Amino acid sequence: MAAAVNFPCRIPRQAISLKGVARLAFGSTPSKGSCQLMPSNVKMEREAACLRKQVNNKSLNKRWVSMVVSAAGDFDFKLGSSPSNMIKQFYACINDKKLKELDGYVSEDCHFEDCSFLQPMQGKKEVMHFFRQLTAGMGQNVKFVIEHVCEDDEMTAGVNWHLEWKTIQIPFTRGCSFYECSHKDDRLIIKKALVVIESPIKPGGIVLVIIQKIIFSQHFLDLLA
Repeated sequence: MAAAVNFPCRIPRQAISLKGVARLAFGSTPSKGSCQLMPSNVKMEREAACLRKQVNNKSLNKRWVSMVVSAAGDFDFKLGSSPSNMIKQFYACINDKKLKELDGYVSEDCHFEDCSFLQPMQGKKEVMHFFRQLTAGMGQNVKFVIEHVCEDDEMTAGVNWHLEWKTIQIPFTRGCSFYECSHKDDRLIIKKALVVIESPIKPGGIVLVIIQKIIFSQHFLDLLA
């Protein structure tokens, strides 16, 4: 059965002799090798039987599930936390008015720039003062609702959101926030933030006309100079 079979435009391949394969599998295999595999197989069967007993034990199974859930939560909050997860937890603290936990997400030298204010807030003290005023003004019925969260790398994230009052979207409260994170004690905290909020004034095409006139005026001044 060992023969060369040629196909058009293909490299000739040699068929494998079934007789040779049979001799290799059965005739030339030392009996010592099979004896060496026996203890490993027995050990695997014993471990499998032990595992089946543990799975059937409901109390052990409950303890195991509890340990896994607890470890997963701790991993997500510390070592395994991504910028997007951290931002979601950050807004959850704002909605729930958990200022003490919120404080843990802000770095000591945090630079927080809100385009609604003339000057950015510098340092944790100023930033937390802002969030205390914000959460007090929101009351119990106003909540941040996150629409999308995206990550650029392991240290930056962006989110767009809006405010709702009793599940009803509040007009002119859409916004985008961009965060740069840093590590502290095996967790992510906010180092920089830029917040852009929807303007209640909708100039529309007027802005394009104004920009065009400004550019034309600057070009005219350049020609005169």
